[in-house]
Amino acid sequence: MFLSNHPTFIAYLLAGMLCRLNYWKSILLSQAITSIYHQEKEDISEEQELIEACKKDPRHFSSIYEKYYESIFGFVYKRVDDEYVTSDITSKIFFNCLKNLHKYKFQGVPFASWLYKIAINEVNQFFRAKKSMDRTVSLEDKHVDQLIGELEYSEPKLDPNTLVTKLLETLNPDELQLLELRFFEGCSFKEVGYLTGNTEVNAKVKTYRILNRLKERVKKINM
Repeated sequence: MFLSNHPTFIAYLLAGMLCRLNYWKSILLSQAITSIYHQEKEDISEEQELIEACKKDPRHFSSIYEKYYESIFGFVYKRVDDEYVTSDITSKIFFNCLKNLHKYKFQGVPFASWLYKIAINEVNQFFRAKKSMDRTVSLEDKHVDQLIGELEYSEPKLDPNTLVTKLLETLNPDELQLLELRFFEGCSFKEVGYLTGNTEVNAKVKTYRILNRLKERVKKINM
């Protein structure tokens, strides 16, 4: 019987990683998706061979799990801000990845982007089910500075960190996700489009519509 039919397989892999989380937590929070499309051809080829091997024998999945676990855990943690909930969601992400691996076909999109798309779907499902739990955003100074630059907030009447926090609170989940992927995770618009189910052009248009709306709110604050 295939291991992919057993959640305990992922739980076993998860247990092997938890002992390292405290050490890596500060590093995980500072990680971003960045350029998941920018991989060397040789690396992509090797990964595709591994994926094909996993399809035939799920025991090979441990290599994929160990390669991506820390970055996926960090991605989820920044949105949930709870270690145990993050561990549970991360376990589901990799279980669903393994369960649906037979559906994955390389079409010019790296495997990492496919995995992050599963992660985004799992995080979204979690918050739809847990409406009482707040969605968190991990804001670093560089994120604030970048958004302030985009918003052309040159004569501040409000602390930039406070302003950005207040502005983000006015966004719906889809809008927040677009800004988060683009400016906090460092994704290109091509990546943002793929991860959110939009075309590259639509992802760019939607993002700048949001920014323009936020600019109008900033102008009212400065009046």
